[in-house]
Amino acid sequence: MKKILICLLSFLLCFNSALALTGSAEKNEGIHLNYDDLVNLSNTESPEGILKEKLEKQLNSVIIEQPTSNINFLHGMILGDFIRVAQWNIERGFNVDKIEKALLAKDIPGLETGKEVPEEANILSKASIIVLNEVDIGIPRTKYENIAKRLANKLKMGYAFGTEFIEVDPYQLGVKKFSEKERTYLENEALIELDNLDKEKYHGLHGTAILSKYPILSVRVIRLPNVYNWYQQESSKISALEKIKRGAARSIFAEKVLTELRHGGRMAIVADLKLPNNQIITVVATHIENRCIPGKRFEQVNFLLDQIKDIENPLILTGDFNTTGSDASPTSVKKEVLKKVKDKDFLIKQALLAITPFGIVQNLVVNGVNIIRQFKNPTARNIPVILPNKERILFDYIKEFSFVDGKTFDVRGIPEKTHRGNCGLFSNSNERSLKGFKTTFEMQKAFGIAKYKLDWFFVKPLNLKDSNDKEASYAYAPHYGRTLSALNRSFGERISDHDPITVDIPVSEPKEVKL
Repeated sequence: MKKILICLLSFLLCFNSALALTGSAEKNEGIHLNYDDLVNLSNTESPEGILKEKLEKQLNSVIIEQPTSNINFLHGMILGDFIRVAQWNIERGFNVDKIEKALLAKDIPGLETGKEVPEEANILSKASIIVLNEVDIGIPRTKYENIAKRLANKLKMGYAFGTEFIEVDPYQLGVKKFSEKERTYLENEALIELDNLDKEKYHGLHGTAILSKYPILSVRVIRLPNVYNWYQQESSKISALEKIKRGAARSIFAEKVLTELRHGGRMAIVADLKLPNNQIITVVATHIENRCIPGKRFEQVNFLLDQIKDIENPLILTGDFNTTGSDASPTSVKKEVLKKVKDKDFLIKQALLAITPFGIVQNLVVNGVNIIRQFKNPTARNIPVILPNKERILFDYIKEFSFVDGKTFDVRGIPEKTHRGNCGLFSNSNERSLKGFKTTFEMQKAFGIAKYKLDWFFVKPLNLKDSNDKEASYAYAPHYGRTLSALNRSFGERISDHDPITVDIPVSEPKEVKL
């Protein structure tokens, strides 16, 4: 009897412990800040004490959930067994219902009758690793959902989420209120959200996620150098020039809406995944700053590569690198003048133009040529002073980068290993068009629609010691990089402001291709 009681007691203790752990996981899920913490964070740039500890813990921890089912490799006539990796900046998850349908290749307009949409939907739905940028957890604008968890569960995948920013805008938190006049600019749905905040569900997390059908062995966060102070800059009054630049500040309300008051900064999450053949691969998912000059983006990428240089596994570096060739941070007349004064290429060019006849005309022609040359191609060669491309240094560095084990990223461009046969730098991992790359982002500008290639795959194969050695092994090398623009527009308006991209990675040597 005594033994039975002891066994029963042990069982109850184990059961209660398991229940406590489960309850903790459901309630906490790696979330360390509550609503009151967010309110306090909205009032200070430099938190102290326990609040500081909780903030740092949130910014350096990950939420992990393992996949619920096993999956084998895809198989192709040329590649043999391979995995497909997708990357998509989903714009916070505003259209999560449509994102879900796109990822499942289900209930999409044109799926039965179209050509490009069904093909692209089929490609995306077979991805076994998906990197998502701009993912919300517990924010009213996306109905407080854990966007990564929802999508992972629908796809029967595991996920790892790292926090990029803690959103603490006081108007969204309900601490400050819009006036009646300002409320007239808000949509009905937004008004309902603001008037009915759920403080228990409000977590304010925004970041990057890796979804995986393969076991997640380990995940870590790498915080990148802070090249734009989001809290300080966004809490400052927007200058007159910035109002003109944004083109939407007709009222005080517009300024408030455009403000993104945040703590945190750009980061990367590094995940080791175990494939069905027991090979471990590393996925590095990042989001590089847009509100800075290209040189600062290079600084972040340089730092990131230094942090991962010891990794010996095949490695996939992907995400939104914001390679616009420009600075999208809030501006002012003073800032624009200082930027020019510090730009030696600009100063040399102005000096040359000053002593050259017809300088203004020549300047216009040269600037026009440079715009055309870099259109859709941030990798265009940098010709200092005359035809500068400040973004090129980033790609040169990746091309020349060597890991500690002597391996490199794959920059090869063999037509037979591209989607449409357009070869060139990085064309096996990223889809090129006849001119530059197939772009992944569009935005309205005064002169029309500007198109950019912002989202990238950079792949370190199993055995490549010269980044452009076309005779070397293609095991775990990138193939058939694609941009799925038709799928992103299948519902009429774009599902996200970024198009999803994919790349195929064979897990052994594919069939020989004639060069």
